[in-house]
Amino acid sequence: MVEIMNLEQLFRQHFPSFNFLFDFSLDQKSYFKIGGNAEVFYSAKNRQEAIDLLLFCKKENIRFSILGGSSNVIIADEGVKGLVLSLDFAELKIVSEAEDKLLIQADAGIKTSALVGKVAALGGGGLEGFIGVPGVLGGAIYNNAHYLKDLIGDSIEQVETFDLEKEEIVLLTREKCEFAYEQSVFQKNKNLLIFSAFFALKKSSPDEVKQKVAASIEKRSLTQPLDLPSCGCVFQNPPNDEHLKKIFPQFAEVQFVPAGFLIEQAGLKGTKEGDIQVSEKHAAFFVNLGHGKAKDVVTLIEKVKSIVLEKFNVILKEEVFYLR
Repeated sequence: MVEIMNLEQLFRQHFPSFNFLFDFSLDQKSYFKIGGNAEVFYSAKNRQEAIDLLLFCKKENIRFSILGGSSNVIIADEGVKGLVLSLDFAELKIVSEAEDKLLIQADAGIKTSALVGKVAALGGGGLEGFIGVPGVLGGAIYNNAHYLKDLIGDSIEQVETFDLEKEEIVLLTREKCEFAYEQSVFQKNKNLLIFSAFFALKKSSPDEVKQKVAASIEKRSLTQPLDLPSCGCVFQNPPNDEHLKKIFPQFAEVQFVPAGFLIEQAGLKGTKEGDIQVSEKHAAFFVNLGHGKAKDVVTLIEKVKSIVLEKFNVILKEEVFYLR
């Protein structure tokens, strides 16, 4: 690891035109309003900037982290060493269009909600439920974001990546992305950095798509604590089994049981650790009441997991990611 005094000098010397931010407070990037400082922070405006920085970090053995929209990330109170890189290129292109099909390419830095809105205006269907997913597309692909039963990976044909090991841009098919519920190959292979995705969407009338988008927005506003800083759903929905079907017969026909339902049934709504609280509106969400810390989030996560395990014999797994 390069010493802190040399790190600023190294980046300034090798990239004199780049507007780096040193000792940058990451809480202002976080939806949760939590997190310490990045030793070095930079927002790459295009692919070449990102590639040059990634190759430089590889050559100099400098730690780097990719930060998307920071909507489902818990950033350590102690901050993050090395380079924290944001990919801010955010173009959307129509690759091809037919009467019944729309193929688009969207960059990793585009806000997920903006992607859905632009696609809806073109009459592209299939992404309507993701209008309320916070953050940017790169993070949604990394996590294979879901809305009810829909996974964002289901609409993806290819993902454009930069393979740091091969030092080249590589296109991955949907199959090679290994999409599953809350999973993708990008979580396992840290050498693959998401640059963009190609979406194959069914064409519909823009009015029909916009109606579905509006319905999704209304549903989220009625059920989610959108008025407080949060990191979205904290836990994955656990797989259903015979034990849970017996306890909760209303979920007998579903593949997953809502984590928020189990947390609520465990009597944990409103439970607090410091200024971090299990939302009283939707128990799958943790909210920041003002001055919450990452350590409070971690403590509350462990408390919720322990009580749900004790009451229902279910091991909850985090849906959020940690940046340390």
